[in-house]
Amino acid sequence: MSKRLAPAEPESWCTRTTDTDVAVLTIPGALDRTRTFDVDVQLRVGVPVDARKPELGLSLEVDGALRWSRSMTSRMTGDVDTLEYHCRLVLEPGRDTRLRARVTARQCVVQRLSLSAVEERI
Repeated sequence: MSKRLAPAEPESWCTRTTDTDVAVLTIPGALDRTRTFDVDVQLRVGVPVDARKPELGLSLEVDGALRWSRSMTSRMTGDVDTLEYHCRLVLEPGRDTRLRARVTARQCVVQRLSLSAVEERI
């Protein structure tokens, strides 16, 4: 009986945007093995000098289910502010997994939204 080996390099999936408030990443299913991914979501916004109560929020959904969400008021008027989230995600064999990061911004301008998943190797 032969055993299939994992690919030589860890899988790495990433999407970045500067012009939208949603980032979507689909990790294809593996037919023969369970995989663990380190998932990172990063948001950077510009906060105008004249902003009054600027707010930013970020959420992560995995296959349509909310995994994490946070909103905050920014005190960085005239500068930039960031919000990020990191988690580990175990994917069972056989099906694709869809990640979606969503931004809410009030009196802020989204400068960058990135969503990445890097396979963890033991």
